[in-house]
Amino acid sequence: MLLSGVSLTVMPAENKSGLCPASLPIPERPKVDRELAVDEMYIIADEAELEEYGLSVLDGDVEITRNLQQLQADHITYDHPSDLATMMGAVEYWDDAMYLHSEAGEIDFRQETSQFEDAFYFILEKRGRGEAKSIFHDDSRQFTKLRQVTYTTCEPEDNFWRLSSSKIRLDHNEEWGTAKNAVLRIKNIPLFYTPHISFPISDKRKSGFLTPSFGSTNRSGYEVQTPYYWNIAPEMDATITPRVLTDSGLMMMGEYRYLLKRGNGELNLEYLPNDSEFNDEDRNLFNFTHNQSFADKGRLYLTYNRVSDSEYFKDFGSTINTSSIQYLERRAEAAYSGSWWNLTARAQGFQTVDSTIPLTSRPYQRLPQVLFNAASPFKNRRLNLALNSQVAYFDRDDDGFPIEDVNGGRLHLYPSVSFPMYTPASFFIPKIGVRYTQYDLHDTGTQFSSSPSLALPITSVDTGLFFERDTRLLGDAFIHTLEPRLYYLYIPDEDQSDLPDFDTGIYSFSFDSLFREDRFSSVDRVGDANQFTLALTSRLIQDNSGRELGYASLGQIYYVDKQDVVLPGTLPNDNSSSPLVAEVGTSILDELRLRGTIQWDPNEGKTEKVLAAAQYNPADNKVINFAYRVRRPQENPTIDIEQTELSFHWPITKKWNALARWVYALPDRKNIDIFAGIEYESCCWAFRTVARRFLTGVNDEYNTGIFFQLELKGLAGLGTGTETFLTENIPGFKSEF
Repeated sequence: MLLSGVSLTVMPAENKSGLCPASLPIPERPKVDRELAVDEMYIIADEAELEEYGLSVLDGDVEITRNLQQLQADHITYDHPSDLATMMGAVEYWDDAMYLHSEAGEIDFRQETSQFEDAFYFILEKRGRGEAKSIFHDDSRQFTKLRQVTYTTCEPEDNFWRLSSSKIRLDHNEEWGTAKNAVLRIKNIPLFYTPHISFPISDKRKSGFLTPSFGSTNRSGYEVQTPYYWNIAPEMDATITPRVLTDSGLMMMGEYRYLLKRGNGELNLEYLPNDSEFNDEDRNLFNFTHNQSFADKGRLYLTYNRVSDSEYFKDFGSTINTSSIQYLERRAEAAYSGSWWNLTARAQGFQTVDSTIPLTSRPYQRLPQVLFNAASPFKNRRLNLALNSQVAYFDRDDDGFPIEDVNGGRLHLYPSVSFPMYTPASFFIPKIGVRYTQYDLHDTGTQFSSSPSLALPITSVDTGLFFERDTRLLGDAFIHTLEPRLYYLYIPDEDQSDLPDFDTGIYSFSFDSLFREDRFSSVDRVGDANQFTLALTSRLIQDNSGRELGYASLGQIYYVDKQDVVLPGTLPNDNSSSPLVAEVGTSILDELRLRGTIQWDPNEGKTEKVLAAAQYNPADNKVINFAYRVRRPQENPTIDIEQTELSFHWPITKKWNALARWVYALPDRKNIDIFAGIEYESCCWAFRTVARRFLTGVNDEYNTGIFFQLELKGLAGLGTGTETFLTENIPGFKSEF
């Protein structure tokens, strides 16, 4: 008979992190020197007694190959009539999904079942391994049973965690498994027990308890969340989460999600009865959002948000973003677009969450607002027509309580015509339009008439040149550009103090605002202008790839006439020029990106805005960010911000990483937001802890908390997930968990 020796070697397995051994310690599969037909059996043995229609006995390094299955054992009997193979002594089994070793086994090729005793197994894709008293698999009915079984993804020398169970059943059709008397051990210490548990063996959903989470903050004390997932139907599900807060009581949280043919939505509810830290009052949150498309280009959006009190997010918000929320939006919006036009209708209101905002500074409701915009298809050296229009009714209240202030309707029309002229080296765009606004007001008092209006022409000319030359830098070929730009804007000065301010603000000054038609963000004011903008941009572009490696821009507005039109409570601008704006950026080195902005006001002789930022990112798990910010805006001189920010995620060793972020206010000598953490990741488990202290944005109070996350790879995670939080706060961060 043929003799085939077996050498101990390795087989590949999934190893994305590079922390695991390159392969699993699995014996090499027997080699077959020819192609086999379907169901053809290939046998190698030292000795054999073959019976074509009876019982064949094979001894000594026996190998059997059939389809994707391969066997090796000291002794195998094969019953041809029943198509049954019985194995004894050093049994080894391979297929595309797993490898196992046992002392005895049986495969019924006809019934497509197999059974092994005292088995040690490897699941190749998941790098899972374990032991089982017995393993039974029914391939025709697609289920597997294991008794007295253990499972882990750890290497033998790092046996950090292990799951054991008296009985496991895997349903491969339903793609779910169940385990009885399951015990999770970490370093041989029992951590968790359940008499019955179900778990997925694919991405398919199933009802059941999810991994609990734990946390601690200075406001709520310790907390535990035990979510239950309800798989209602393929197109809808829900999660019900009891949240135990040691200082406040038991909060119930619920999330319901659904999918429609062309839409989706989500409902979130939170309810805490008799908060012992809030005068025993009931506290709650309601959030509903729906997105829907209709016809070919139609879109529907609905959202409603409400909390029981203005302190809700301060007490229960887990981040600086939620704890400093000022408004909650309620909106119903429908939009439809054609090839040259779009129409939007909305009703919009707000709940003011920040109680420090004065009543007369709170936003108006739009009940409703309809916007229609149209533009003729763009044509070079042809007339291009455009129309922006809207009609809206504004009413101010706060969560159903009217506020005594002017209310009413507003109609706005802005038709315009332009004649763009583009060449490869230049552009010239003259434009003229008329802005018309008509009001129908109520509750006007003595300040406003009932039907004020405004009509103003707008004239602008935007022109620029493109110069470029070939150059070389450090031996590489580049294109160096020079792009001067001139923009002129004229809008006559007209007193607008008799007009209300429903929803208009002023844009923050930046390089882009040098070329805006209006310094105001909506239509209750039209900024008077007789001004020129001069700007220059230069770029360095890699010749072979087209990648922009660096840019520098410089620009300033020169006012022929002073700006008289202002929002209520602000002063006119009588300067002869705007701040000088400069922007630079470079990424000549792939791993280092630098950018900066400076705004200097020559009229006051002071710097209004500075941003200097750097990011060093040599690898996916290595990033350092630094930023310095100064903001003293001309439109609101009471705001004076000077901050530094440092954040990083950096490996200490192959398995240990450090991470941190520090935002510091220099004038106040105060920490705005500071956190630090450490990560450990091995082949089979990962751990991350982050401690944080930050200002809530309400009364300058600090909130502190500790985040903890433990992932048992191939099984589950414990604690509070931190990936989203870290991605938002450390630019360039990529989670390896």
